[in-house]
Amino acid sequence: MRLLGPHIEIMYRMAYLWTRSQQDAEDLVQDVLIRLADRVEEMLAIEQLRPWLLKVLYNRFVDLYRRNRTSPIVELTSNSDAVAEDPLQRAAAEGNEEDRLHLQQALTAALESLDDDQRDVVMLHFVEGYTALEIAEMLDVNVGTVKSRLQRAKTKLKKFFQAGPF
Repeated sequence: MRLLGPHIEIMYRMAYLWTRSQQDAEDLVQDVLIRLADRVEEMLAIEQLRPWLLKVLYNRFVDLYRRNRTSPIVELTSNSDAVAEDPLQRAAAEGNEEDRLHLQQALTAALESLDDDQRDVVMLHFVEGYTALEIAEMLDVNVGTVKSRLQRAKTKLKKFFQAGPF
């Protein structure tokens, strides 16, 4: 637990970003942790464990997404609970400061306006502090692709905030 403990929070945040569901994010992180349980020696040899873990998490998310997309079983529950489980929105609802609430709602709406690929790189770069090269390795894409997604996301966010009253 000492090896993976410091990384579980970021793993959950990214899983939540991708799945948009508290339960699915918890399941995804748990699945990855179980799969890594017998790979301690391999993880000890990795110099920067966090980017490697996020890449493993992302790859597992993609695998599960593809499997669920082709599954004949259709889930009948709506995704409306995901909004109530959103930590950012929950924190905004608990706060009494009107300005803070508006800011959090605006940020959430701005992030929702981005494509999934753009949102991923924005969160990894601006929130988690990873470089474009590190993100490219995590997501297994070209560094130019990461930079392009970041630039497009910045442009889209700028237009979003210039367009509306917040």
